[in-house]
Amino acid sequence: MCAVLPSDINAEEQQLSWHIQPNVCVAERANEPCTFSLSVAVHNKKQQTYCVYLSQLSEQRLFCSTQRQLQRKLSLTIDNKASLLLKNSLGVTVSEQTLRVKSTQRRTRFRVNSPWSLF
Repeated sequence: MCAVLPSDINAEEQQLSWHIQPNVCVAERANEPCTFSLSVAVHNKKQQTYCVYLSQLSEQRLFCSTQRQLQRKLSLTIDNKASLLLKNSLGVTVSEQTLRVKSTQRRTRFRVNSPWSLF
């Protein structure tokens, strides 16, 4: 008989959880960096060390903690493609949250029909 045990990463996922709000930044124009504030809440069932990273072109460590309940506000400037990573003490990514940039600039629509009519 063969028993299947959950991997260490799955066990870590059950011990560490988080909530990020908001995960969308609104910029005036498309394809420009966007600055916004967000809140990160981490729930750490075992009092283990964890770190939060910002991943864009490279990873940047934002903070580390061992607190069981942590609420932190961050101000970030992101490009079109960015993620927040929650890593355990071994440096293994336990969870990832994609951050998106939306723009208020309307897309240009081109006229489909010709304004002239022969009939």
